[in-house]
Amino acid sequence: MKWLLIVGIIILFSDCTQVPMSIPDKTYELVEPLGTKHLYRKEPLVDKSYYCLIHEAPEIIWESEGSKRVRRYSGPKWGSY
Repeated sequence: MKWLLIVGIIILFSDCTQVPMSIPDKTYELVEPLGTKHLYRKEPLVDKSYYCLIHEAPEIIWESEGSKRVRRYSGPKWGSY
């Protein structure tokens, strides 16, 4: 029982307990008019495609009636040249 307490204290004070965040520090959120949220690593610009961290899929940003909208990318395989 004592060894369990000793191991617990060692783990508590070791660097093993620090876990890095999986989402980058600087992200940009885009909320569509109906409330759908999107999260990108770069600032979303119109007529560009970005990888959404929430939906885990490439998306294209477009503008309609003065607001930014999003649709899923359906072109050639993402990242192929």
